[in-house]
Formats: sequence, structure tokens, C-alpha cells
Amino acid sequence: LPVEILDEAGQKVSGVTLSPETVRVSLPVSQQGGYRDVAVKVTIIGRVASGYRLTDLSVFPPVVTVYSSDPDLVVSLPGVIETQPLDLQNAQEDINMRLALNLPEGISIIGEQTVLVQAGVSPIESSVTLAGERIEIIGLENGLTAQVSPTSVDVILSGPLSLLDTLTRQSVRATVDLTGLTPGTYQLTPKVEILIANIVVESILPNTIEVVITPISTPTPTPRP
Repeated sequence: LPVEILDEAGQKVSGVTLSPETVRVSLPVSQQGGYRDVAVKVTIIGRVASGYRLTDLSVFPPVVTVYSSDPDLVVSLPGVIETQPLDLQNAQEDINMRLALNLPEGISIIGEQTVLVQAGVSPIESSVTLAGERIEIIGLENGLTAQVSPTSVDVILSGPLSLLDTLTRQSVRATVDLTGLTPGTYQLTPKVEILIANIVVESILPNTIEVVITPISTPTPTPRP
């Protein structure tokens, strides 16, 4: 390399003779490692419980920084790093857990060595119709009798599929309350009680029934001759 003399302002100073006019310079060069941002992919195994479904799957952070002393290893990465398997077998509720990453040999993670994985698990919602549910009369005063028309209703229910599958006739009770009513004809709304939690009554068909209340007739004694 040629040798030059510069002043304080960085300008070349003329009129000066240098010896030697050139010098040999050796600069040590070392290869630096490689860095790269890659996406995180969640690996899952197993199935959620029957009657449930996976509603959401997220990971934080979604991107991590990897490092290797060999830049070629970093360049050869596919662009994603997979987590250790998340086991969903028979899951019936949300899952929140930290998982390690599957790193190729020679690759390391900068910062936190695990990621937070969140899986949403919810019951599969469905509906069912119970046809011909007989109406039970309650609250009728002594000395009265009642006739209902129709005598049964159809009940539409909704809720988790796993619970609907357990329904029986004994799980549902349809009633009409006649407490305090006197003889006459009424248009009343029946009520349906479900003995299994988390099942909702969506509709009752018909939602109004006719009730006729009459006194119980007392037989007239026949006079003896």
C-alpha cells in the first residue's frame, strides 16, 4: 500500500519525501457466526376428547432468533423451527404450557429457550329435538280437575354434544302450573326443566297450550224407595 502523510485536517502534505514509499499490511480476518429470524411451528399429537374440538392454537413468541458459528447452517434452515410435541390426547379444556424447540445440531436460540403454546379446546355444540314430551299438571287445587290440549310438546334443546348424547326422558320434565287458578279455560305456557347442567331449552312447540279446569263432579245419591 502507498504511504501518505496527512495533516490534522486530513489533507495530504506535499513536499515530503518518504522512505519506503509503500508498506505491506496484514489484517487478521475471522469468520463471524450467522443469525437468522425463523418462525415457530407447533407440533401436535393425539386427539381431543370425543365431543370436543380444537378452537385455537397459538405460540409466543411466533418468531425466534437462531445462531450458529457456521453461517451455512443458518442459511440452510427451512425457515421454521418446530416445537416439542404438544399432546392433545383426550383434552377437554384449554392448554397453556411452555415447550422446548427441536433444534438442529449446531443451532442455538438467542434468549428464552422455550416458547409459550396455548391451545383452545371447547365442547362441540349441537341441538336435539325431543318429540312428544308429556305435560305434567302441577299446582291444581283440590276438588278440581284439568284437561290440557295438546297433552305433549316438542322440546328443542342445545348444548355440548357430549351432554346431549346422555339425555333420557327422565332428564326432561315438562309442566304447566295451575296454582291459584279457578275453573275456566286458559291459554298457558308450559315450562321445561332440564336436569343436566349446561343444556339450554331453545324452543317449546307449541309454546302455548289450552287448559280447561272444571270442578270434580260429585255423584248425586239415588234415593231409596
